[in-house]
Amino acid sequence: MTIMTVDATRRAQNVSACSFDVFDTFLLRACATPDGVFERVFQLSRIAEKFPNMSVSFVQHRIQAEARARKLAQERNGSTEVRIADIYKFFPFRLFGLTRDALGNLAQIEFEAELELCRANPEMLEQYLDMKRGGFRVGFISDTYWNSDQLAQLLRACSPGLSWDFLYASCDHGSGKSEALFETYLAEQGIDAASSFHVGDNHNADVKGARRHGIRPRYYPQASAPLASKFQRETSIFELLCPDQPSRLDCGARTLRRAVTARSAEHSPAFNLGVTVLGPVMAAFDAFIEARRAVLARDGARVAIGFLGRDGLLPYRIWQASHGETGAYVEINRRVSLVGSADTLEPLSELLSRVVKIDAATFCRYRQGAAAGGDEVLRAVP
Repeated sequence: MTIMTVDATRRAQNVSACSFDVFDTFLLRACATPDGVFERVFQLSRIAEKFPNMSVSFVQHRIQAEARARKLAQERNGSTEVRIADIYKFFPFRLFGLTRDALGNLAQIEFEAELELCRANPEMLEQYLDMKRGGFRVGFISDTYWNSDQLAQLLRACSPGLSWDFLYASCDHGSGKSEALFETYLAEQGIDAASSFHVGDNHNADVKGARRHGIRPRYYPQASAPLASKFQRETSIFELLCPDQPSRLDCGARTLRRAVTARSAEHSPAFNLGVTVLGPVMAAFDAFIEARRAVLARDGARVAIGFLGRDGLLPYRIWQASHGETGAYVEINRRVSLVGSADTLEPLSELLSRVVKIDAATFCRYRQGAAAGGDEVLRAVP
């Protein structure tokens, strides 16, 4: 029996069931923000072919349609829960050259976009399977406009063979986790709230909602405040530089950064800076170099990649590690420039006369003294 299974068995003595939120917890989307799904709908529906510059407008109207549907549901039923078809009833079809007959088609396309963009979160999947191995009940509780059958299809598409003991979609019950959905779950499953817990990313629904019903919550935040601030600045800059390009479909780069940053919380500030800022910047620069090389090579040119130092050392190492191709690194500084530009020995003699020599023994003593906190000073030896 593995250590992981032993730990799961020990926890099972105190926990009768564990529920997981679905979106942004168990499933992650390969887009910058959840409404990236709507940008993908815009592309898949082929509206982009007729109105290529209306991506932002499409997303905004999809968001507004959901807000209007939830407001009406609140007025009629006392709950904001809706299904996907309820949302598209408020969508302005004619604005995008469509008729109302497109309602079902758009709803299906949005589900196809979810299937394309959703991925199982490895961290959550590991916890989920760990608990199943421990022999206690696991399942899903989600605030969503997708019904339980659609949720099941999404979950199994992202993790084939996945099984669960229960699955609750808020739109099927007309109540969310911050309302009475947890109460329904506990009653129908016969679960003791005090010996159960729930994992989710929404503080109001997943933490406060679970705690209100006696369930122990485990908070899984999407991003820290500093990281969220960086994301916001990046989005603003991108939208200024590329106003006609989709800003949310990033192939999952931001989602991956969130996940990696969450796992690196125990590392140093410098490490986190590399993960959240320098790493993505250097990866983008490496992609730029590769794109430029490909264009030159396509035009028939013989391409050589060279990196000037000292600033070029890091991109040089990234290039070598990522592509396995030959690249040259040349360090250029003022002294090297002087040597290269000199046409007589006089400037070289003047330069070298100012360079002191450090003997190896003195250097070793200095290092030992510095390590011991001493005041050893390097001696210049002519």
